Amino acid sequence: MFSCSTCNKNYTTKTSLTNHNRIKHGAENKTPKNSEKQHHCKFCNATFSFPQSRWVHEKKCKMKNEVTETDASSIVLQSSVIEEMDKMKKQIADLQNKLLKCKRLDNKTFKAVNKILMDRSYKNSQNNNTITNTINNNYQIMSLGNEDLVNVLTLQQKKMIMNSRLGSLEKIVEIAHCGTMNQFKNIIITNLKDNYAYRYDASKGYFVTVPKNTLLEDVVSHRVTDIEAIYDELQTANKIDAKTKKIIQDFLDKIENEDPFFDNETKYDNFKSYKINNIKILLYNNQDKITKDVALLISNTDTETVEKVT
Repeated sequence: MFSCSTCNKNYTTKTSLTNHNRIKHGAENKTPKNSEKQHHCKFCNATFSFPQSRWVHEKKCKMKNEVTETDASSIVLQSSVIEEMDKMKKQIADLQNKLLKCKRLDNKTFKAVNKILMDRSYKNSQNNNTITNTINNNYQIMSLGNEDLVNVLTLQQKKMIMNSRLGSLEKIVEIAHCGTMNQFKNIIITNLKDNYAYRYDASKGYFVTVPKNTLLEDVVSHRVTDIEAIYDELQTANKIDAKTKKIIQDFLDKIENEDPFFDNETKYDNFKSYKINNIKILLYNNQDKITKDVALLISNTDTETVEKVT
């Protein structure tokens, strides 16, 4: 039984009750014009009392095309950004290939290599504050003085250095900074005449310009310390013959001596100055190899390099 809530009249079916309310109480049961509308258009702010009305409206809604156009514009913009990033990746890859394939890497090319390192460092600083860790993990270039050569060099390399005797300083620089251990390619001299050279700064992630004489003094100081440690290690292990011991001891004495030193007809302030000049020429003659090996380090992390640079 279905009862009218207004007049309490009873009907056997719900349809009959609905017709009664429509005919007898239509004005009382009409939905007020200001009643809350619950069905919202997904394209505009229009609301409707019935879902069917909303559906009919949405099919003709004027805002529908504008939303579609906005989505299309967003897709075009994203596509344009992706295309631009792909171009940048290709440019970087082309530059890296050029660096690796060219027969001679001049000063201009070294600056191009360093610019890649500087751009990488800048991008990292914009994305996060982990430049030092990121760069060191990617390139593994150690700052001068942090090479820990005594624990890195093989026994054979240490013997080669000792057996070079008075040339032990040049040999250890050749092995460490010009050889196969690319993580120690931290010094580049591109010109013998000017007063500046390049030193890798791990905290920045690229090479910085420094006074050449100061840099060479540091190189000699660190490498002489390594020679002393290697000498002590091999002497303790009884792996140095008597003659080599004496010459190495003479070398270490000479490096501390302030008396003038003559090489043929050339006069130097002291033996250390003579050695510094030799190291300068050695590094200058190997600038192409050092630069190329730095470029190779970049190439070996090509995917990550491209992602961060872009």
